[in-house]
Amino acid sequence: MIEGKRHIAIWQPYFFPYIGYWQIIHAVDLFVVGDNAHFIQNSRIYRNSILGQGCKPQNFGIEVSQASCTHLICETSRVVNLKRAEKMCRVLEYYYSKAPYYKDAMNVIKPILFDEESDLTRYLVKQLKAVAEYLGIKTEIRLLSEVSARWDCKAPEVIRRTCEHFGITNYINSITGTKYYDKDAFREMGINLQFMRRNDDIRYKQRCDEFVPDLSIIDVMMYCSRDEIHDMLNRYHFA
Repeated sequence: MIEGKRHIAIWQPYFFPYIGYWQIIHAVDLFVVGDNAHFIQNSRIYRNSILGQGCKPQNFGIEVSQASCTHLICETSRVVNLKRAEKMCRVLEYYYSKAPYYKDAMNVIKPILFDEESDLTRYLVKQLKAVAEYLGIKTEIRLLSEVSARWDCKAPEVIRRTCEHFGITNYINSITGTKYYDKDAFREMGINLQFMRRNDDIRYKQRCDEFVPDLSIIDVMMYCSRDEIHDMLNRYHFA
């Protein structure tokens, strides 16, 4: 956790995102969900990966209705399908029933899978808050659409306006942002931009001999205690 904080981050809502996503939420005071970004097909917005057959990543996700990259995430609906939810629970039981924290994790995951919220944004935010509570993350979560319903500008200007709106000038982005954002350009806008990279030593015992990284937080919750996960949340550095 950053000492003193007063940091902000913006990210699209993901379905049970990987540990790096949660590290950023944990590191900031305010996490802004980019609900008015464009929906992206075949993205982590509505699916992620669990540890599947043969210790290979396997897709695990929800259904969305008439999803299109011409629509915003907040304009997209989730298909409420209780039979699919039951199947997803059976899949998790098949792959994780012998994991040490299976029952604890399922107490959080199962209600999310069976939630009948059809609005994709509301559903994903409820999911983020439920998992954050389990992980002991107390960061405030808000919506980007509170700042502006739609955006007519590029991402750096969106970030600048959002920082100005909430009165926070320290902005954290994942390390992938180095491809798109320049620290000097942000400094000229009055924003201190930092890129977070999770430590390479984040490993935990899965059912496989060789560790499989970058899976959904579901995998972490199944194999690690909340204390162990809390330790992982703080294992990052800035590039």
